Amino acid sequence: MKSTYVIRSHRQLRRRALCLAVGLLLAGAGSAAMAQDAAPSPNATINLIRLMVKKGLITQGDADGLIAEANAEAAQARKASTAVAAVADGAQPGDVRVPYVPQSVRNEIREQVKQEVIAQARTEHWAQPDALPEWLDRISWSGDLRVRDESRYFSRNNSPYFIDYAALNRNGPFDINKITQGVNPPILNSQQNRTNTLSLQAHIGMSVKLGDTITAGIRIGSGNDNNPVSTTQALGGGLVKKNLWLDRAWVRWQPVAWGSLTAGRMANPFFVTDLIYSPELNFDGIAGQAELPLADGLNGFATAGLFPIQYTGNDAPSQGFGYQKNRDSQRWLSAAQVGASWKFDEDMQWTAALAYYYYDSMRGQLSQPCALYTGINFCSTDDTAPTFMQKGNSVFLLRNIVPDPSSPGNYAQPQFVGLAYDYHLLNLTNQFDFKIGETPVRLQADYVRNMAYHARDAFKRYPNGLGQPVNNYENGDSPTTTGPYKSGPVGWLARGILGNPNPMKANDWNVTFGYKYLQPDAVLDGLTDPNFHLGGTNAKGFIISADYGIAQRTWLSARYFNAKQVFGPPLSIDVLQLEINSKF
Repeated sequence: MKSTYVIRSHRQLRRRALCLAVGLLLAGAGSAAMAQDAAPSPNATINLIRLMVKKGLITQGDADGLIAEANAEAAQARKASTAVAAVADGAQPGDVRVPYVPQSVRNEIREQVKQEVIAQARTEHWAQPDALPEWLDRISWSGDLRVRDESRYFSRNNSPYFIDYAALNRNGPFDINKITQGVNPPILNSQQNRTNTLSLQAHIGMSVKLGDTITAGIRIGSGNDNNPVSTTQALGGGLVKKNLWLDRAWVRWQPVAWGSLTAGRMANPFFVTDLIYSPELNFDGIAGQAELPLADGLNGFATAGLFPIQYTGNDAPSQGFGYQKNRDSQRWLSAAQVGASWKFDEDMQWTAALAYYYYDSMRGQLSQPCALYTGINFCSTDDTAPTFMQKGNSVFLLRNIVPDPSSPGNYAQPQFVGLAYDYHLLNLTNQFDFKIGETPVRLQADYVRNMAYHARDAFKRYPNGLGQPVNNYENGDSPTTTGPYKSGPVGWLARGILGNPNPMKANDWNVTFGYKYLQPDAVLDGLTDPNFHLGGTNAKGFIISADYGIAQRTWLSARYFNAKQVFGPPLSIDVLQLEINSKF
């Protein structure tokens, strides 16, 4: 009995000793876990117990009990470790610890996620389900509004004898025989100032993405009439309602990222200044455009197009029979331009382009002998008169009128005028952008030459003095005499812009100084800027302007054009414009 008790006591002692050893081991493991912020490893304890079974120190039953106790104590150790860590850093049970992320990184991640969520919400409409139809995502709108106060100042030394040939064609024909009877043709104002004339300009446009490669657009605009160079609408006029015109309508196919084809009435597709074309001029026809990278920082571009300028009326002349109807005579502009843009760095870029604008059959044609005294009201080449003119180009009388046999010294001579030359323009345009400190600077240099200009040809083209120019003569000794004929084929522009060329926010600004020189037959006068010298060619002078942004997309402008004639009688015209502009 005693022996049994002693054996049992020894077993209990060994078991207690083992439990104490295991407990010490677990305590050490728990302490290490707490110190190192790592969970205790149960594998080492289990391996130790199994080793003790193998050595015969304990039975398998005792081992199973010890393993259960070890697991329980390990769980308590982990719970204690978590509680201590929670006290230290404020974490709660179930929280996940992550490494420290700097605030700047967190802000960047937050903003990125925000933008991605907003973009997805707009695309999928899940922020406001079914709030907007899908097709609205394919439409974009644009527009602009300008209110202008303009004053025109004419030198008192200007000649008063300037025939308005554009008005003569527009309202004609004019019977030049009546000039000898004291009836004057339309005359340009050259001496009376016009101050503080208010006008506005407005456009609103819409473009629609019809597919992955097709986009179409429409824009309507204001305007006094349907002239191609200006959408300015004069205010006043008895407070009548103002006109709206179809300013643009086009469709564009872009099958590849680097090229597109546009058809319809479109914005000027060429890289230009205002030397040749009015900034508001749009083109009718078809244009292809391409842009390709040539090297690091160097991109090449090319534009080519066909643009109808004028068609022969289907029933013209209205009183003609059969073969008296005018033959088909279409006038087109065929144009091509190649250029490159070289970006030296973020603040410096040079763009240059060479273009050739070939106007086909713009030159007027002298009519066949025209017997107007028989009662007809047309001649064979009336339709070769230009559709739209301003002033400056050399013109001649189109009609070869046969004298009335009953009154050969005094008969009606109603006339139209046509252009004395063709226009095949070679144009080189340069633009250099850079910065002085943080201030943008832009320099422009533009040159054009009419390769079809031959002055002698204008005088030898037809016999008996017919077809000779009737304008661009120097002053004579009296109002009834003229000096020598003067014209030329050259034009150029130099301009510098300091500041943001396109002010679109508050405190944006720029100042501009430029000089323009256009000989009478350098370009078509009907397509030039209508502000400089009040439009046309045969003009030279300075251009000074300044813009200042007063709010987002709203700015004030002041422009001063100081111009006079290149050849011929004196015609000095200064134009001052004060504007407020908005764009959206």
